[in-house]
Amino acid sequence: MPQTLGRQQVQLQCKGYPGVVVDGQAVDLRLKRGIALLLLLFESARRLARAQIAETLWPDVPADVGRARLRRLCHEMNTALRGTLLVGDADTVWLDTTVADIDSDVAQVRRSARALLASPAAEGAGLCLQTVLAVDAHQVADGLSLDSELFNDWLDARRNDQRSLLVRALGCAAEQLEASGQAGLAAEAAARLLVLEPLSDTGHAVLIGARAQVGDAAAVEAAYFACADVMRSELGMRPSAQIEAAYQQALVRLRAAASHHAPLVSRLPPIRFADTDDGAVAFLTLGSGDVTLIVLFGLWSHVEVAWEEPAIRAILERLARRWRVVLMDRRGTGLSERVAVRHSLSAGVEDVEAVRRALGVDQVWLLGSSVGGTIAIDYAHTHPRHAQGLLLCGAGARSTWDDDYPWAPTTEQLDRWLGELRTAWGQATSWGQFAPSRVHDTEGRDWWARMLRQSLSRNGVSPVLRAFAGMDVRDRLPRLRLPTLIVQRRGDRIVREGAARYLAEHIAGSTLLVLPGEDHLIWCGDTDAVLEPMERFVSGQRW
Repeated sequence: MPQTLGRQQVQLQCKGYPGVVVDGQAVDLRLKRGIALLLLLFESARRLARAQIAETLWPDVPADVGRARLRRLCHEMNTALRGTLLVGDADTVWLDTTVADIDSDVAQVRRSARALLASPAAEGAGLCLQTVLAVDAHQVADGLSLDSELFNDWLDARRNDQRSLLVRALGCAAEQLEASGQAGLAAEAAARLLVLEPLSDTGHAVLIGARAQVGDAAAVEAAYFACADVMRSELGMRPSAQIEAAYQQALVRLRAAASHHAPLVSRLPPIRFADTDDGAVAFLTLGSGDVTLIVLFGLWSHVEVAWEEPAIRAILERLARRWRVVLMDRRGTGLSERVAVRHSLSAGVEDVEAVRRALGVDQVWLLGSSVGGTIAIDYAHTHPRHAQGLLLCGAGARSTWDDDYPWAPTTEQLDRWLGELRTAWGQATSWGQFAPSRVHDTEGRDWWARMLRQSLSRNGVSPVLRAFAGMDVRDRLPRLRLPTLIVQRRGDRIVREGAARYLAEHIAGSTLLVLPGEDHLIWCGDTDAVLEPMERFVSGQRW
């Protein structure tokens, strides 16, 4: 607002608890109803009836008493403000704009928001955007209230109007910024919008799109699955068509960028999907032959990210020279359905069965590593006619410690690990424990961090780990009647040797092979020592 010499400059500061600045100096106002009166008059921008003001500020006193208090309050406020800002006649009171220029920070926010709505790309839009992006832009006299329902309801309505205006302005600005390629500002506007309106389809869609523009795949995944968590917990539904479309477009953009910049690798086999009650399960196949081998890795799973790791790709391609090899993501992980799904041992078994049916084969071999081994065991017990044999590597029968099963971590240790994962989310947590032989491999560490981020969302780690902690197939073991090879590295820090020996002792006719090495991940360390016995075992059992 332009200033006129000789006139008072009055600024109402209404973000947070309100105050008044006159000619650059803060006024020590201890009159709560005086502040309320200034707000009423400024926000109304017109003359207000004395009777109306008195009833709003003093609802429980007679009308004549209220009017008398109002006269006294106007005098006290003018004295404190060192002028005659509040004036009136017999029936009304108003702010005298002939003696002062009056403005408020809340009104400035409103003007900026309306300017963005009118023309988000106009000159000066950047300054308007910064104004509405302020963390306190939505505040209107926060902390102020009177023992007057009329005043409090009026103030709540002003607060709601301010928030609603900001939501619309931020949504408009976010979409325009994304469309013009200003990904950083678009993401900032979308994130601020989601603080004010966590269920905003526009906010979630723009945030996903803006993250994709800068090529941040982890941030795209995090934004999408954070949205899915909010929609499920608040509305009991999945993300809207607008959000799903933004996510799919983001994936297309990321894949195009990756193919343009990444070194040439073997072409990713087509990814297919098998249906379960909770949604689709992703899997890829390579190779051919009469034997079908379904590979089940541990907690972390993402078929596309797995394919990017040369050591995993080498294993899959080696096995595919003999058999048809299938790599799959369990529901809740990777490219499989991750919204409102069950995380349990039985769900993992259902996922394997869904993939088997989609493949159209009657029997499958199962290569289960870590938690994948536990699922493979339960599948063989649940579907004995369809399980041809088991290859178990670094696997166990139970996920947590018990009196007669001391080789697994305690629940307290799992809780600590969960805390580490959540605290350091996005980093290569526990890489040194899972792959000691590659602890100094920078590229491997970066890939591991990416695998963790892409497998699950930060909020998705807890339910998956809790489900893992409840897995126990000890009672299944004596009932298994199929060829079983158990491979274990002696120094494995994740699944100890005793767990493998327990399997061998309780699965009739099984074969145990204990190898040197410390790596838990099957694709790290001496992979030939692991794969050659497996190849001989499957071929020998078949022929």
